Amino acid sequence: MKQGLARIGTAVVGIPLVLGAIWLGGFYFLAFIAVVALAGQYEMLKLVQATGAKVPFWPSLLAGSAVFLRFTHPDGWILAVAFTCFLLVWSLRAAVSDAVGRVSGQLASIIYPVLLLSFLVDLRWVAESALVSADAFVLTLLLFVLIWSTDTGAYYTGKTIGKTPFAPSISPKKTWEGTLGGFVLAVVVAIFFKAGLLPDLGWVDVLALAVIGGFWGQLGDLLESSLKRSAGVKDSGHFLPGHGGILDRFDSMIFSAPLYWMYLVHISDVLAM
Repeated sequence: MKQGLARIGTAVVGIPLVLGAIWLGGFYFLAFIAVVALAGQYEMLKLVQATGAKVPFWPSLLAGSAVFLRFTHPDGWILAVAFTCFLLVWSLRAAVSDAVGRVSGQLASIIYPVLLLSFLVDLRWVAESALVSADAFVLTLLLFVLIWSTDTGAYYTGKTIGKTPFAPSISPKKTWEGTLGGFVLAVVVAIFFKAGLLPDLGWVDVLALAVIGGFWGQLGDLLESSLKRSAGVKDSGHFLPGHGGILDRFDSMIFSAPLYWMYLVHISDVLAM
């Protein structure tokens, strides 16, 4: 009962916060994604430490924060890479013996989830410059809705008719039937958005975005499950009462965001300027 109420309470607060950040865009959305990404990095570092690797927290989090310099400074990428390299070496000054574990853990926490999630900011900012405000909001929102609907479709389909294990060594409860159910619902959502909100989406776009959110995103969920299994924990953290950690809620988004951005910016004509 308490778990259910906690889930509802988190959703009541969290969903308007997400929608508000997407709608406002600009530096508001940047700040929102930065907080989510760095909270996710904190959880990732805890998972790495649970495996026995002695990864320093604060240098890693500072390096993760540096990723967002690319949005605030013309030479942000150079500054971020230089700062990260400096912190990696600095963190080894007193413990060279476990350098492999420290460096690999730090880099993993910077790339996953910080760098990958930061592509959501790229997407929102490019959409702002290429589309009217409402369409930029809807195009960014679409990825979130695809992820949410995929999770819902996969859960209920798997619970109802799921029999064939998808990846039993990683997530025993996941089934091929659930995976297909999540993907089908993602396709339905993409069609709905095209029909009512984004008429400029082509049918190829509809299928491609549904694959990114409805199938590729589920692979991200499996990756996070394997990380938790390796660390011997059930949830990645406790930032979201009733839902677990940030990685538990954004695992599919972490995997989908870069591909969603790449498709819309470099393949599709939706954001053609």
